[in-house]
Amino acid sequence: MADRWPTRQSLLWIFAASMVVATALALALGFDLLVPPPVIDETLDFPSRLTAIQPFQAARWPFDAASSLLFVVGFGALALLAGPIAALAGDDRRAGILRSAILASGLIGVVGGLLYVGATQVAVTQQYCDCGFLTEEVIAQFWAVASIQAATDWLAYGAILFGAIGVALSAVMLTGLGLPTAWRWVAAAGGAMLALSVVLHEISDSPAGDIAAAIASGVLLPAWAIMLAMRIDEAIPAPDLQAVPAVSPTA
Repeated sequence: MADRWPTRQSLLWIFAASMVVATALALALGFDLLVPPPVIDETLDFPSRLTAIQPFQAARWPFDAASSLLFVVGFGALALLAGPIAALAGDDRRAGILRSAILASGLIGVVGGLLYVGATQVAVTQQYCDCGFLTEEVIAQFWAVASIQAATDWLAYGAILFGAIGVALSAVMLTGLGLPTAWRWVAAAGGAMLALSVVLHEISDSPAGDIAAAIASGVLLPAWAIMLAMRIDEAIPAPDLQAVPAVSPTA
């Protein structure tokens, strides 16, 4: 078993690094630090506004795609870690729930991220035809992309909530394995912050939900993964420390 753990440690580090960089890029885009937004004339009609903002969307798409793909890498690593993390729970009956929650979070995150990148790429690369229906094309494209983005938002909610369940369960189940108390607090806080971010996104138009998600994905979850990677050898009972059948003394 020992020869397999370095790979699992690497996955934890990949998860942590991907989440930190992806979150940093997402925040920079959200606060318009990478691409300045254009000044749009308020007198323009809706199709003209969409056309005027397209260069801005095209300029920010590479950063948006990079952030999304890094999240995909992170969620992919998380999916691969579902079995190893659940194995730390030993014979706990809830180990299956822990494994399923982490695996679901990872897979949904990968699917949602790739779908989002594909949909937004079409929006910035597809050319309009010279057929006299530019207004109809612009509006149709807007609603098509908006519909796909709404779907990927809910996929993200699913990935976040399953991730919250998995991280919170790890704080409860992986006790007594040599992991520090701080790790359990980080895990519990990460799960709570993930769930809170979904609630805030739905009930508030402020950036509070994005900030909560950024704290979870950029700070708490990477800390959870790094602390686990650094102590994972100590969390695995050595074979010679496990129960050994008693041997009757020789006469």
